[in-house]
Amino acid sequence: MSFARGFVGVLVSVLWLLGCGGGEQETRPAQIEADPALAEQGESLMQSKGCVACHTMGGGRLVGPDLAAVAERRSDEFIVAMIVNPDSMLRNNDTARQMLAEYFTPMPNQAVTLAEAEALLAYFRQEGEEEEEEEGEEEEEKDEAGVER
Repeated sequence: MSFARGFVGVLVSVLWLLGCGGGEQETRPAQIEADPALAEQGESLMQSKGCVACHTMGGGRLVGPDLAAVAERRSDEFIVAMIVNPDSMLRNNDTARQMLAEYFTPMPNQAVTLAEAEALLAYFRQEGEEEEEEEGEEEEEKDEAGVER
């Protein structure tokens, strides 16, 4: 009985995630506390699941979009749904279809679990935060050097 209840909960969550989105740019929900261990797992998954064959983190566009600051551009729900079930997203989400029109290659389904997608999301967030910190430090250095913006 407990397994069935847990399975239904997971199923409802996944179906909700797959139904998210629309044509409009999505807003990001409130930031959840960073988990460095989860982010490290996500970084490892980028390699092991083959994400790096199509995506970079700040290195520019490859087959798919550069994922630098993706957690700032897209909602957590969109990111997780796109990772877990890209086929459904391409059928049901205007933003996913627009991305296909731009990149010409559909994102393959890599059989990523919900837990793995959350680890990847933690990695994307961590990378975005590090990028923001670096930009802030550069601005402070410019201020200290008297460089006008």
